[in-house]
Amino acid sequence: MNLLQVMLQTKLDSSGLDWIRIETIQLSPSKKTLSADLRLAGEADLIRLTGTYSITPNNQIRVESLNASRQWLTEVAELALAKTGREFPLPDGMKGKLIKFFL
Repeated sequence: MNLLQVMLQTKLDSSGLDWIRIETIQLSPSKKTLSADLRLAGEADLIRLTGTYSITPNNQIRVESLNASRQWLTEVAELALAKTGREFPLPDGMKGKLIKFFL
C-alpha cells in the first residue's frame, strides 16, 4: 500500500466510509489523472474509478472529476466526495514535499 493510498483510505475510514477499500490507485502526474480499483463491502467485483485531480495552493490534492465503472456508482462517488470533501491534505514535512513532487 503506497502513502497516497494510506492517506485516502484513512480519510474514507474516518468519514464512516470504511466499507470502501482502496485496492489499487494510479496517478499520471503529467495528465493529472487518476484511476483506482475499489472493493465495496458485499460486492464480488472490483469497481474501477477514473478521474482528474489538481494540487491546490494550500498543499492539498483536489478531486476535480470522478467516474465509476457503473453509472449509479458515479453518483455514489459524488455523494462520498460531498461527505468527505474534494480536497485531501498532503502530509506536513518531507513526506508532503515528496508526494507533491511526484504528483
